[in-house]
Amino acid sequence: MTDYARILLLATLAAAAPDALAQTFAGNDIVAGTADELATTIATRRAELENDHNAIAMLVDQLILPRFDMRRGSRAILAEHWDSASPADRDRFVTAFYDYLVATYGDLLLHFKPETLRVQPFDGDPVHSPARVHTIITLNDGTEVDVDFVMVGHDRDWLVVDIEAEGVSYVRTYRSQFRVDIATDGLGSVIEWLERKAASVPPPSTR
Repeated sequence: MTDYARILLLATLAAAAPDALAQTFAGNDIVAGTADELATTIATRRAELENDHNAIAMLVDQLILPRFDMRRGSRAILAEHWDSASPADRDRFVTAFYDYLVATYGDLLLHFKPETLRVQPFDGDPVHSPARVHTIITLNDGTEVDVDFVMVGHDRDWLVVDIEAEGVSYVRTYRSQFRVDIATDGLGSVIEWLERKAASVPPPSTR
């Protein structure tokens, strides 16, 4: 191969390098796909969802819950208290915490639109777990918030275990809150509080 041919080959490889080396991550596809499906479903079923809180809960069960590892997230929230909890209390906490989140924040999904969430280019190692999906979420008033979905998994099987908004982790936030409550009143009391809160939240149409 002549020197000219070598230079031409190197130049060709260099020009192709950015595309060839660009990292793709299944987690980005999962978050973007879920957001698209959620926005489409809300747009087509808005009247029903606005008047039926159970329909919102079922929508979360169908579209969002399968993308989250609630058990792993709950374990991170309880930290040392998870190890000392009985299997029954662990299961009860996972269920109560999930029900609390859906009851408290589920109706906020009614504001979700196609332009609400924009997935940003992946900048990590696509085979390293955990990995982060960087997104920008636009609030109703136009404010843009940097939100990271922290995911664990491999290949194309990735689940969300934490969400960080402007660097504030929901796992760390609830861990700090519950750690104080558990130290004072015990895990059972925290679980009962979550269950009461979930049961007491009125449907969106009556708020």
